[in-house]
Amino acid sequence: MKLKAIALDLDGTLLTSDKKISETNREVLKELNRRGVKIFLVTGRTYLATKPYALDLDAGGVVIAYNGAKVVDYENDRVIFELPLDADHVKELIKISKRLGVPLNLYQNNEWYVEDSSRKEVIRYGSERNMIPIERDFYDFDDYKMTKTVFLGTDEEPETLERVHREVKKVLGNNVYTAKSTDILYEVLNKEVNKGLVLKRVLKTYGISPEECVAFGDATNDIEMLRAVKYGVAMGNATREVKASVDYVTDTNDNNGVAKFLKKYFFDRD
Repeated sequence: MKLKAIALDLDGTLLTSDKKISETNREVLKELNRRGVKIFLVTGRTYLATKPYALDLDAGGVVIAYNGAKVVDYENDRVIFELPLDADHVKELIKISKRLGVPLNLYQNNEWYVEDSSRKEVIRYGSERNMIPIERDFYDFDDYKMTKTVFLGTDEEPETLERVHREVKKVLGNNVYTAKSTDILYEVLNKEVNKGLVLKRVLKTYGISPEECVAFGDATNDIEMLRAVKYGVAMGNATREVKASVDYVTDTNDNNGVAKFLKKYFFDRD
């Protein structure tokens, strides 16, 4: 079957460890795009942190940001749809953050809010994504609906996010969607949001079936996306759980894994 779409996670997948798109990946993706293949960036990143990569690829179409909570036509910054987290759920997450002493990120209207911008977790998160937080009292929002929320852990205390997970499940159960995008990031979103659900919704608007799409990812928040399409591909640097969930594994993000898989299976088949 002819390939019609490619869905790409960013960090740990399309991007190298220094957060760049390699020239090899860029050339292969642009060539397939010239042949009519749609390119979709599907990421936990904010829209504004994703847009420069979409512009770099010049693939047209939309960006699926915040793990699917917001879909934007990046050529004119038009929001196609957004599925925010319920206000009452956000208030409970704020209580959990304060109770456990684990910093929480709140995202609303493309702004990133924190309570203490001097915490090392916040500084690291911002520097890795070239973002600057807005410091704010979390009890002082007029509207508590948030696009996404993220608890920040540390490499030194990996068990911290396990405590967060247990508490979130105890308080909110299945009323929210949760995922770890990295070992130190625990995300909580609207229960109707995950990369797989939203990717299929976007593909449908283009008249593309999941059987005509290949998707690449490396973390647990990519699993639904990889299972949603015919060709789900784990990166060589992906977690064991991700690799076990798919039929295909490619090279690492620092070794042009995306380009190598596409050239092997699709580059000369159109």
